[in-house]
Amino acid sequence: MERTNSAVLVAPRRIELQSFPLPRIGSDDGLLRVLATGICGSDWAPYAGTWMTELPPLVLGHEVVGEVVEIGGQAARRWGVAVGDRVVLEESIPCQHCRLCRTGRTHMCDPMHTPDGLRYGLTPSSLAPHLWGGFGEYVYLHPRSVLHRISSSVPIDVAPLFIPISNGIRWIERDGGCRIGDTVVILGPGQHGLGCVVGAGLAGAGTTIVVGTARDHARLKLAADLGADHVVCIDDGPLQEQISLLTGGQMADVVVDVTAGAPGALGDAVSVAGVGATVIVAGSREMVPATGFRPDELFFKEVTVKGVYGHDYMSVERAIAVIASGSMPLGAMCTHTFGLDQVDAALRTLGGEGDDEAVHITVVPG
Repeated sequence: MERTNSAVLVAPRRIELQSFPLPRIGSDDGLLRVLATGICGSDWAPYAGTWMTELPPLVLGHEVVGEVVEIGGQAARRWGVAVGDRVVLEESIPCQHCRLCRTGRTHMCDPMHTPDGLRYGLTPSSLAPHLWGGFGEYVYLHPRSVLHRISSSVPIDVAPLFIPISNGIRWIERDGGCRIGDTVVILGPGQHGLGCVVGAGLAGAGTTIVVGTARDHARLKLAADLGADHVVCIDDGPLQEQISLLTGGQMADVVVDVTAGAPGALGDAVSVAGVGATVIVAGSREMVPATGFRPDELFFKEVTVKGVYGHDYMSVERAIAVIASGSMPLGAMCTHTFGLDQVDAALRTLGGEGDDEAVHITVVPG
């Protein structure tokens, strides 16, 4: 039987290339040759050993783009794809029978929430057939996988942006309730913050403001290129005053907090929210308590605070359409590419231990 290589997280900050047998494919599953996998901020905590420390050995990577190289007849009919098609994978492999799946939260059916849930990038490689992460040459297509076709004309480093863009679409429009003409404030100009800029534009936001730090100058410029009306440096003065000046005192209708490692961000988000606003909390803080958060502001302004966890099927479809249209300079988000034998360096770059101007990082096997 042929074998394939994957970059396996065997312990915190320790990646090893390991060989696994390629699985035999039946009528209801398939095999994907990985073309590229983007690195998400959520890959950092398992790598650093600050979250989900019980999971390794693990093949990380869930922003997967690949080519179908083998597929069973039933699977081909169900997914509507054939050998040679290029597809992207959603990370959740929903069980379809738990309460989450039956109440419209299939994207949350995963090892953290349900006993039968699987998830690309978070399923231990000790579980056969082992190929559960995008940092490898092949990924196993489980019968319950959720995949989408994408044009082969899309550059392979741009295609993985379907994750941050679909998240931004869902968080701004569906979860944030953004209406035409609303003011949106986005805290954090990383890949998901930039995805939210795209989402705000699609939702018809009247004013989009992106907030970063002095070291985010390149990302803030990119936010402007993607359609942000204003960019704000939090180092230039009290954030509440800066947002008040830009909004004529009305503040924001929708605020999205996509910052990393900023315990004061929730307090900042609520402080710039207007009366009746929605504050979206996106991403994990690795259980670190918020600082500077004053609950009375929720009461006096009737603010809704909502946590979000990923995307849904239709937001991915819309993200793919935006990417394939070529209507936005998304290629500028793709700053770094690494090979399979460089996954450790790629993850350290994600964690701020490499180039400060990295935005979206892609691993390309070979």
